[in-house]
Amino acid sequence: LIEKVTNSIDALLMKHCLEENLNPRSADAPQSMTEAIETFFKDSHKNWYLAPVRKKQAQEIQILASGSKKHPTLLIYDNGEGQHPDNFENTFLSLLRGNKNDIPFVQGKYNMGGTGAIVFCGKQRFQLVGSKRYDGSGKFGFTLVRKHPMSDEDRATRKNTWYEYMLIDGKIPSFPIDELDLGLHGRKFKTGTVIKLYDYDLYAKIPRGALPQEGRRAINQFLFQPALPIYLVDSKDRYPKNKVLDIDCYGLKHRLESDDKYIADRFTEEYDDHEIGKIKATCYAFNT
Repeated sequence: LIEKVTNSIDALLMKHCLEENLNPRSADAPQSMTEAIETFFKDSHKNWYLAPVRKKQAQEIQILASGSKKHPTLLIYDNGEGQHPDNFENTFLSLLRGNKNDIPFVQGKYNMGGTGAIVFCGKQRFQLVGSKRYDGSGKFGFTLVRKHPMSDEDRATRKNTWYEYMLIDGKIPSFPIDELDLGLHGRKFKTGTVIKLYDYDLYAKIPRGALPQEGRRAINQFLFQPALPIYLVDSKDRYPKNKVLDIDCYGLKHRLESDDKYIADRFTEEYDDHEIGKIKATCYAFNT
């Protein structure tokens, strides 16, 4: 699931780069993720420690839960660069092409972020991909990815199943839109990307709480210092007694440093390693 979030962060940074008329592979583009945040978000990123400002930014990347507690469906949305339908097979549906290898300010490098989560999508492994280009050009494209259901004929010639995606008349299906009501928090879908993970094995089928609580804690652990905040939304149908069903999520570092009850002390040191160069390490001493 974290791979989906990092892909969304990449997509948002790419969108801002393209809106600045910068070639993301050129020397004029930011040469690190930190530089990209400072370039594309200028002074606004300095105010993300303020809850209202952070919340507004976080809604550009959302994870929304629906369905039952034991069999949730997750929708991951980003208001990023999006893709034209005829480019799905080179981006969302490709493997090991290294599409981002020469773009220094994004995290994805190995072109496998679209596959890591699908193996947790129930027995059928269904995933929906939908997208429209950030500039509004082209149509909204979509496809379904699934684990191929093995037939007796398949088993006679193959040891393993495979994954496949839907085409209609040999093409990614698409249709024109101005906007779609996909249940996003505070907005309708206009451009960007949505990924829907059906019957997602979020907590190993043991419901342990809504996304704003259990999900947030888990995601914070895996994203210590994400480049951008994200927004988590759960539903009243799943947790009718839960008073907090939507909240921003900005990594464990922010949580540790914004609440003194966890940390007794912290310090930062810089080191110069002869193999990997200069690194900065921060040590946290927790209260006992």
